[in-house]
Amino acid sequence: MLPPASLEGHARGTGSVAGQVDVIARPTRRLATAGSYPGRTVELPAARRPSELQNVVVFLDSDAAEPSEPTRVTIRQTHEEFLPHLVAVTAGSTVDFPNDDLVFHNVFSLSHGATFDLGRYPKNASKSRTFSEPGIIKVFCHLHSHMSAIVRVFPHPHFAVPDDRGQFTLEGLPAGKHVIAAWHERVGIVRHEVTVADGGVATATFSLPLMDEK
Repeated sequence: MLPPASLEGHARGTGSVAGQVDVIARPTRRLATAGSYPGRTVELPAARRPSELQNVVVFLDSDAAEPSEPTRVTIRQTHEEFLPHLVAVTAGSTVDFPNDDLVFHNVFSLSHGATFDLGRYPKNASKSRTFSEPGIIKVFCHLHSHMSAIVRVFPHPHFAVPDDRGQFTLEGLPAGKHVIAAWHERVGIVRHEVTVADGGVATATFSLPLMDEK
C-alpha cells in the first residue's frame, strides 16, 4: 500500500479516478448424455456481469480517516435472501434489515468490531444496526444458514459499486499517487497504482477472475 496523499483539506487540489471492472468467470458444466457418447465439458459464457458486478466494490486503499457524512441504506430479506448481497458505507452509517418474508428471520454477525444479534422478527418488521468501525462485516441469519450479506465500512467516502456496465468513478481524491483497489468476496483484492492530477481524471481497469463456488 502506498502512503496516501494527504486527505486533510485537499490543499493540493483534487481529481478523480474512473474506470472499468470486468468479472471473468471460468465455470464449466458437464452435458448430460444418453450413454452412447462420453460426457463432455463446455465452458459457459465468460462474463457474469449483471449479477456479480453488484458484489464488487472499488475504493481508495487507505486507512486514513476523512470526515464524511454517515448514510442510511437497506438490505432487505426477500425470498430468504439478503438483497442486495453487498453494501458499502462510511463509518457511522446505519443499515436497515426489513423482513419481507412470511417466515421469521434473525440477523447477526460475529465479525471483528461488529458483533451483534438483532433477534427474531416477523414479516413487515425491520431492525437496524449502526457500523462505527471500518472493516468487512459478514452478516447471516440464525434461522436460514444459506443467507449471507456483506457490509463494507470505509473510513473515507472514496468508494463505489460499479454500475451494470462495470463502470465506476471515485471523485474528490487529493492530487498525487494512490492505490485503487477492487474487491469481491470470492476473488479477494486487486490493486492498481494511479497518479491523480489536479482537476484530472486518472483511469484504472480491473479484471477479476471469478471461479465457481465450491
